[in-house]
Amino acid sequence: MTDIFISYAREDRDRAETLANVFAALGWSVWWDRNIIAGQAFDHAIEAALEEAKCVVVLWSRHSIQSEWVKNEAAVAVERDVLVPAMIDDIKLPLEFRRKQTANLTDWTGDHTHSGFDALCQGVRTTLASEPLSPLVPHQPRKLKGFHPRRLVVAIFAGVAIFASISFVYFA
Repeated sequence: MTDIFISYAREDRDRAETLANVFAALGWSVWWDRNIIAGQAFDHAIEAALEEAKCVVVLWSRHSIQSEWVKNEAAVAVERDVLVPAMIDDIKLPLEFRRKQTANLTDWTGDHTHSGFDALCQGVRTTLASEPLSPLVPHQPRKLKGFHPRRLVVAIFAGVAIFASISFVYFA
């Protein structure tokens, strides 16, 4: 049984792939239509994966709001009470899906600390009733090697002391 099924319009494949990779890196199993095996019928493979997924993440965009496939997949997710919607373009959602709180990923570029991504993960965790296997590690700014705040204070005081002593000798 797959943790997350990602529903998206084919024009948004790159953004769906980024999200699938991040979810997988967090330890969740992900199904999206790139998992269809050669020779399988699309509709049967998608329907089976959609029915078995514990959570369905729908990526709403200017393309997906026009897609009957995406709207049908979202409707199945609503029926099963496993829909976690995310908006990747600033658009008006289809009427039947406006009642659900939707994570805003319109400016998300893969950063784990993005508020919309955090909201999406919270929705996924709640729907799955579990945490990802890998913890979310926020991006940490690199520290300068050997830099310690105490050393900076000591260096400043030493500089001031040297300047004061040179000034005293020079002006005395």
